[in-house]
Amino acid sequence: MKIAVIGAGSSYTPELIEGVLKAPLPIEEVWLVDLPEGRERVETIAGLSVRMARKAGRNVRFVTTENRPEAIEGAAFVLNQFRVGLLRMRELDERLPLRHGVVGQETTGPGGFANAMRTIPVVREIAEEVERRAPSAWLLNFTNPAGLVTQALLDLGHHRAVGLCNIPRITERMVAAGAGVPQEAVRITVFGLNHLTGTRISIGGEDVTEQVLRMGAAEAELRKAAPEAKPPGDFFPSLGFFPNPYLNYFFFPRATYRHALEAALSPEGTRAQRVQAIEAALFARYRQEDLDEKPPELQQRGGAFYSEVAIDAMVALSGDVPRSLVLNVENNGAIPELPAHAVVERNALVDRTGIRPVPCEEPMPHLLDAVVQAVKEYEFLTVQAALEGSRKKAREALLAHPLVPGAEAAQGLLDDLAAANAEFWPTLR
Repeated sequence: MKIAVIGAGSSYTPELIEGVLKAPLPIEEVWLVDLPEGRERVETIAGLSVRMARKAGRNVRFVTTENRPEAIEGAAFVLNQFRVGLLRMRELDERLPLRHGVVGQETTGPGGFANAMRTIPVVREIAEEVERRAPSAWLLNFTNPAGLVTQALLDLGHHRAVGLCNIPRITERMVAAGAGVPQEAVRITVFGLNHLTGTRISIGGEDVTEQVLRMGAAEAELRKAAPEAKPPGDFFPSLGFFPNPYLNYFFFPRATYRHALEAALSPEGTRAQRVQAIEAALFARYRQEDLDEKPPELQQRGGAFYSEVAIDAMVALSGDVPRSLVLNVENNGAIPELPAHAVVERNALVDRTGIRPVPCEEPMPHLLDAVVQAVKEYEFLTVQAALEGSRKKAREALLAHPLVPGAEAAQGLLDDLAAANAEFWPTLR
């Protein structure tokens, strides 16, 4: 079995390689693809991967290349984990919206819009190459904004594509650790959009969502995004679902904006700047010849358990016994409040015959539905703007976004982001 990793110079890749080496799959070749400017990074990753495989006793061939079509040829799985414009553009995604009183947030905020506009044209090229050179392959997308990018793929007719996210897996582990039970004892039911989900939690068949909310885990996540936020005392326990941490940007927009602005003005800078410092240290570790495993420092980067999600998806899609996974998939009526063609984050049954989202047994809570409906329309408009090069659709996408306060802010954001992204965005007409 051959797999291709697009954006393999990412600091995440050793996490993925660890999963590949443990996977019960006959993986013989891993092609590590990146652009010329990522050559040194991908060669470093390849060297570490070889040492990891040797330690694990696995005979896996690692190939580094800048020839993306050659890497895709005959692959069983193609994994997207690239970032167009690298972290320097993420920093602008985070900073420029602050000028307009809006948090940048690089996935669910207007920063995610800028990222999607850069990414969707590239993803279209990759999907077309997959259809020509590996038509039976599955395209697994971890590239952010994951749900929005997966929406573009499915809108283009590439139905062997699925979006991945590690947050459901993190939620499972968090609950298991807090309750002192094995992770497999925890069951989660997820509904919504990528980074905008609600979750119901059960242990041993008993719904414990309210107990988990009263433990304070949701408020602890809020403190990461807005330490000074002051939610009403019963806010989280009264939700009726465990909120994805990214919902805090919608529930507490002023507090999260203030915290983002303070961070941007601080010596450490935005999250993108902090990540650049983390990555410099990580690659120094990766280059050490005595390192033959994923280093613990990688946890600082984020993306924990990404490899578990990716490998579980590959194993399920290769097997005959359906497995239950939380994925970003075409809705097909699973969440009745959303259109059939909408990409949603939802529990799904997965095997070699495909991916089938599990229908929700209850309506989506009204509060979550209100946010999700607005953001989904923003996502539809963003996909259209990127694929059509439409300035009108781009402005409408930003205006539809719940975090953007009106037409003046939407136009100002679009002008600033378009100027900063002239090298990467399609020409807007």
